Amino acid sequence: MMNTVRILRRTAAVTAALLLAACAANGPTVSGNWKDIGTTSNGNIKASIDMDSIKKNGHVVTFRDKKTVLKPNEERYTNLPKYKTAVGEWEINCQNKTYRLTALKLLDSNGSTLTDERYTAVNLRPMSITLGSITAKQYETVCKRKL
Repeated sequence: MMNTVRILRRTAAVTAALLLAACAANGPTVSGNWKDIGTTSNGNIKASIDMDSIKKNGHVVTFRDKKTVLKPNEERYTNLPKYKTAVGEWEINCQNKTYRLTALKLLDSNGSTLTDERYTAVNLRPMSITLGSITAKQYETVCKRKL
């Protein structure tokens, strides 16, 4: 009986450690109906779209995306804090084929907020979508047409 209890305790401890390691590898949990659309930065950043966040108003579609850094120590963070997960709110004009960031929240590997910013059209102007980019995949997903 004592050996069984000891084995169960060790199994529980190992299971807890594995779960914590898995959470750290995938980044903090952000609720949403996430669809993976590819990777950027030589495969080090996984990009997803929250399919439940897509809202269309004429030619303009708004949605949330999530970018998870798989190996933070190998990523170059230019003008940004070292984050694990970035959750952005975007606006794409399906007719003009332009996009702009409207909000950005950066989270560390523990899920703590590093920054939470909102942007107006004056702060960040719409930019053209580049063929073959993650933004092109976002366009094709939310506008439901090829670029």
